[in-house]
Amino acid sequence: MKEYKIETDQEVDLNILRADKLPLETYEKSHQSLVQFCHDILVEYNGGILLIVRENFPVKDILWSLGGRVERGMSAESSAIKKVKEECNLDIFNIKELGFARTFFHTDPFGHGNGTDTVNVLYFAKAKGDLKLDDLHSQPVILQKEEYTEKFKKGLHPYMQDFLDKVIPLLESE
Repeated sequence: MKEYKIETDQEVDLNILRADKLPLETYEKSHQSLVQFCHDILVEYNGGILLIVRENFPVKDILWSLGGRVERGMSAESSAIKKVKEECNLDIFNIKELGFARTFFHTDPFGHGNGTDTVNVLYFAKAKGDLKLDDLHSQPVILQKEEYTEKFKKGLHPYMQDFLDKVIPLLESE
């Protein structure tokens, strides 16, 4: 994604945009009222694509990619690198942007009842390191190219199907 860090002919220092995390109550209100900008990252690890099961809403107990909200004051790619490290202890490299998608869910992580509305930048990256999931993710699956069958696809959310459809061919060409 092209990012413009300039205003009145001067480069914007992203460090001044960094902010402490919002108090939970404030973040819950923003989640209830605003579209969230997120990144989802499918990583190639040990010859396949790493998928995880989320332990929180939305998409709780569903096979999913790594990712989450883009951090303020960071490029989307830098934020994705940080997010993957936090969620599974892996370092990612050779990052490729694959496009954007919007997701709508009737569930939310706070129980406010207004669901979750996100705009997502989708990334594919290679990963290295020792896989160690945080408390919000479990049941890692390393999906091999030959395991990505129609039967497997039918068990996935349509967003994950479309995302994997973009990534699986990249495994063949790299």
